[in-house]
Amino acid sequence: MRRNLGNGSTSLLEQVEHSIRQTTHGRIRDLAVEEVQGRFVVRGRVPSYHTKQLALYAALELLPSDRFDMNILVS
Repeated sequence: MRRNLGNGSTSLLEQVEHSIRQTTHGRIRDLAVEEVQGRFVVRGRVPSYHTKQLALYAALELLPSDRFDMNILVS
């Protein structure tokens, strides 16, 4: 299921960032979502693998898996 935040003025990058922050309850540090050569890259640091999985789930609700890279470190 793909979510749409319903705000036409919100970019896809902003939607992904918002979804990740909401799903992880703000537990991701240094979150950055950017588009590089047609691929979406999500970067940040999380305290656990569970939080990383939550971030991945949130991103994949909005992004196709073939255009997505997750660069989140567990620390």
